[in-house]
Order: sequence, then structure tokens, then C-alpha cells
Amino acid sequence: MLYKPKLSRKEIEENHRIFEERVNIYKKRGMDFLKIRNFIIEKSMPLEGNILEIGTGTGHTALTLAKAGYKLTSIDRDKEVLKKAALNLAYEDLLPKVTLHVMDAKSLEFKNGSFNNVIAVNMFHHVNDIGDILDEMDRVAAPNGKIIVSDFTEKGMRVVDQVHNHEGNSHDYSRVAEEEVSKRLKELNYDTIQYEGDAQWLITAKKAVK
Repeated sequence: MLYKPKLSRKEIEENHRIFEERVNIYKKRGMDFLKIRNFIIEKSMPLEGNILEIGTGTGHTALTLAKAGYKLTSIDRDKEVLKKAALNLAYEDLLPKVTLHVMDAKSLEFKNGSFNNVIAVNMFHHVNDIGDILDEMDRVAAPNGKIIVSDFTEKGMRVVDQVHNHEGNSHDYSRVAEEEVSKRLKELNYDTIQYEGDAQWLITAKKAVK
């Protein structure tokens, strides 16, 4: 379902204040979200053709891609976080560059081979079974397409836990590992390259030519 929220200027400004505060909290603990997203994009180049993001979240990756001049489609099943992403994009006047959908990653409503690039950042630690999602990412990826997956390292997750604990919350996550993702992508006939950052790991995968 296409997501087109009605946003007020007051909502946009207040959300941005909260967003910036949280970004700065993470930065003080050693996790710079902008630096991480730029690292992901740099290592994923070239990003030719259209882009699908799986798991919009509050919009960090969509913002970075849009600021870099890309247009993209982004999906998330949670309307509340989609609204936060829309507010963040609207603050930077970038909302027209991102088409948002309420959608389940395990059942994508797109045709086979619809996207040249399929990207998921910090999404897999929320799921226990990666198989169905990676299968769907593969299905909608074009024949010569690219899949990009990135998530927190153990150090990154410790920082996330610290921030959530400081805020009086908990952050439930699965133990999906980088090697598990890489193995499945290889089974799907992708050539993979792995990168290890301080707080983030990254896999770029290109469909192998038969």
C-alpha cells in the first residue's frame, strides 16, 4: 500500500528536533549514522538504475541516498516509523525523491526483476528467519541486479543497547550473523564482497552470470 501521510510544519520541526538529539546521543557513544550510511553507499557503488530499500525505519538510509541525488522506493510494515521517515525527509525537502509503501518484506508486492538494487540496512537484526526475506529480495532483483545488506556488529549492538537502556527501553534483536546472510546469498548464486566496519558490517552481492 502506497503511504502518503499528511504532515504539518509543526510535526516536521518537532520530529527533527528529536531526530537530531538522538543522532547526537549515538554519535557521542561512537556511532555516527551519517558516516556509516556514507560508508555503505561508497562501498556499494555503482548504484545504477532504480533502488528498493527493505525496512525504511526512521529514514537514515533513505535520507542519505536522497541527499546523494538518488530516487528510491522504500518499504516498511510499521506505519509509525514510516511517518517518522516521511517527517525526516520532509524536513530536508526530499520526500518527493522517496516513494514509501506499507509492505511486508516477506511478501513484496512488486513484479519479478523490478529493481536494479535492493538494499536492507539494520533490518535483519529484527528477524529470526532471513530465508524468506532474502528470497523475496532476490525475486525482485533484476537479472544483473545487486543486493546490499548491512547491520550492526556486536560492538554496534552494544551501543544500541546502551542508548535504549539509557532511555528506559529495551531493544529486542535476533542473532542473525553476517556469515549466515553471506551463505544464503551465495546459495542464491550471488558473488559477495564483505566489509567490516567498527560498528557495522556490509555485504554487497552481485548476481553471478551463468
